[in-house]
Amino acid sequence: MMGEGPALLLFHPSPHSSEILLPLAKELASHYTVFSIDTPGYGKSDALESAPGSLNDYTEFLHKALKQMGLKRATFYGSATGAQIAIRYALEHPDAVSHVFLDNSAHFNEELCNLILQHYFPDLTPRLDGSHLTQIWTMVSQMFQYFPWCFTTAEYALNRPQLPAAALHFIAMDYLKAGKNYDYAYKTAFQHERGAYVQQLKVPTTIFRWNNSIITKYVDDLLAFEFPSNVSSFRIDGDPGERMHSMTYFIKDKADAFPSCEISETIKPYVESPTMAYRKEDENPPEATVDGQYLQQAWETLVRQNPHLNAEQIQSCLIDWYTN
Repeated sequence: MMGEGPALLLFHPSPHSSEILLPLAKELASHYTVFSIDTPGYGKSDALESAPGSLNDYTEFLHKALKQMGLKRATFYGSATGAQIAIRYALEHPDAVSHVFLDNSAHFNEELCNLILQHYFPDLTPRLDGSHLTQIWTMVSQMFQYFPWCFTTAEYALNRPQLPAAALHFIAMDYLKAGKNYDYAYKTAFQHERGAYVQQLKVPTTIFRWNNSIITKYVDDLLAFEFPSNVSSFRIDGDPGERMHSMTYFIKDKADAFPSCEISETIKPYVESPTMAYRKEDENPPEATVDGQYLQQAWETLVRQNPHLNAEQIQSCLIDWYTN
């Protein structure tokens, strides 16, 4: 939570957490009271009590949380999975939503969605030999070369330069933090990624479309739908830096139209401001490399030093080593 002004809730993509939206939150805090919220089961937030059947399981949980926070009406921003959660919530509780900003929101037809559900989500249960780390690195390194990452033919090639090792490491760590159930919100969001749901929205809605998204093709498929007058699009050209500037300026410009934020006094002690992680100076983990072998090296070191731990416990150690 940060800033002052109308309530703005930020919902992140999978398998990340609210941490990935902190740069955006800091930009918008000059005009809004910004809440960066973890999807249950991601980041530091507890998972749902059972596997979700649909996005309704997440929006039901969210509705209870917002009632406890005392937020009667808010503006929503969502990216990818977060965009689908925002759409579903606005469909179920339109009176509680002032505006919906959709980033990386797309349309996938039934055939492609079924292919994605079959191949996009391999089993990432921690294994004591560390073999799941190779699978994670394959996923994150191919994610920005192909979309979907699991289809490595010319049809799905993105033809863009590979991200540096440090950026791939950040993404890999979020897969590790999400654990073996990393796919819970991810899958349910893909099943919800349909233009028909956006057509049903009754609240003011803006769809952001920018050139450098890995799913620009499928954002365009969404924008090909005919929408009611309350749904519009905002197109952004230029590099990623221009995207952030244009998008935040657009969202800030809307702030005066939204009601002021009132948060329950009882919840304030439980809302933590974000803190920066620190790095131990004495025993640093292996540095990220483009081939991802550093993760296996770190894993084997931890296994040797902690022979009494199981694979899930070693994974927790690995996460702590790189984040603390």
